[in-house]
Amino acid sequence: MKMLIELDFLIALIRSGDRHHREVVGILEEKRGELALSPYSLLELDLLLWSNRLKVRERGRFLILLDETLKYYLVEVLRPSPRHLSEAYKLRGSGLTFFDSLHAATALSEHIPLLSYDRSYEKVGELRYIHPSTLIDSPI
Repeated sequence: MKMLIELDFLIALIRSGDRHHREVVGILEEKRGELALSPYSLLELDLLLWSNRLKVRERGRFLILLDETLKYYLVEVLRPSPRHLSEAYKLRGSGLTFFDSLHAATALSEHIPLLSYDRSYEKVGELRYIHPSTLIDSPI
């Protein structure tokens, strides 16, 4: 089953010291070919890089390595869609951030569950939200 990942999953992958790093690597290995990346995660990541909230030595090289890593694990990078934006407008009043509303809208529009460490997605009733730690003990 295809699942959508977003920026928090990428951050845990990128930062080897992140408390979720090993878990994320394990999920990538176990669910190879079953994960899709929200296209809005790349914009969110770029904003973090440009604001220096996420620091890397060479931004261009970092992004190429990220692309290669996603390809290695067969993570599909979804394309942005006006449907995602339309759905996100409906979700903005539910307490989600701008980007979280885009990620949730993408999952809803694509009819796939959202895999994230951010429990704020639990508030979106129609969204199938999966916390990554639940994949450790139960196969999906």
